[in-house]
Amino acid sequence: MPNEKLSNRDRLLAVRDIFEQYSDEEQTLTLEELSTELSKRGLIEKLSRKSLKEDIAALAKSGFDIHAEETKNGLAIPYHLVSRPFEYHHLRLLVDAIASAKFISESETEVLVRNIHTLTSKRLAKTLTPVIHTVKKPKGVIPFSIDTIQKAIIEQDIISFQYQGKFNERTRKFELRRDGDYYLVTPAHLIVDNGNYYLIGRDERVEEIRTYRVDRIVNCSVFEPAQTPVEVEATYLSSMFNMYGGEQEQLTLKFHESVMPTVVDRFGTDIRCRRLEGDWFEVKVGALFSQGFMMWLIQFAEQAEILEPAFCREAFKNKVLELAKVYQAGVPVSPQMNESV
Repeated sequence: MPNEKLSNRDRLLAVRDIFEQYSDEEQTLTLEELSTELSKRGLIEKLSRKSLKEDIAALAKSGFDIHAEETKNGLAIPYHLVSRPFEYHHLRLLVDAIASAKFISESETEVLVRNIHTLTSKRLAKTLTPVIHTVKKPKGVIPFSIDTIQKAIIEQDIISFQYQGKFNERTRKFELRRDGDYYLVTPAHLIVDNGNYYLIGRDERVEEIRTYRVDRIVNCSVFEPAQTPVEVEATYLSSMFNMYGGEQEQLTLKFHESVMPTVVDRFGTDIRCRRLEGDWFEVKVGALFSQGFMMWLIQFAEQAEILEPAFCREAFKNKVLELAKVYQAGVPVSPQMNESV
């Protein structure tokens, strides 16, 4: 409070806070400006330049990186905070990652970004504005089930939860799968993919590795210790497409040169590939062959083709034929939607 006297300890903490908020590599503070800011925070008796310099020296000795710039002609020496726990570009990455995460609501995004703003100066914080370009829920908090899941991963416990699936167009909410029965899962990993948060774990009822959207998990709690640890290899995770599980297959694919940058982005620069005639490449990769993989491949249309194995080629052909049937049939006549719903 401005009318309360600042003790030496309080003044030292205030000096630190002022440097954190009002200085950076381009914004400096002179001793006079520092004294003015201090006066806004409490009564200061007999505050000399020597005392302020001693405060700055004490902070520097404790590891607080304050730099004094050299001046000429007797000008006031400007000081500024040099290093922080996070560089500016680190904070920019954090803000953008939060903004693009679909599972973080708009209200929680605002809270997290405000917290990130405290990690830099007020001047730079004004430039860390999130650009929300994904569909987010207006309100809500990051699922509390994350804490339960993470602790279960560490302690190797089985968790129980209900899982939301079918969307009800009347209530505008997701309904519970399995008529509300609880899932029993031994969690292995929490990962972010395509803006969503996923749990990878072993379904104890069928003893298979499954994937679950964390924001669809409700009423999550620890069930009991797992009898055997769950292990999911990194190669399994990197082979997944759109978070679909499946059987690991060695695929021989054919891609047009124009889509090869996207293919390399997905599989990495060390993929096995060779140029064919014209503008085509043959690519050999290991991947989980699944609905997710076929959904990924179909985006390339005639610029991609499965060569081997034959049963994967046949499965993909049937998928394309099923899609074609949808558009070969006439458009069904449906009753006019009630816009008031």
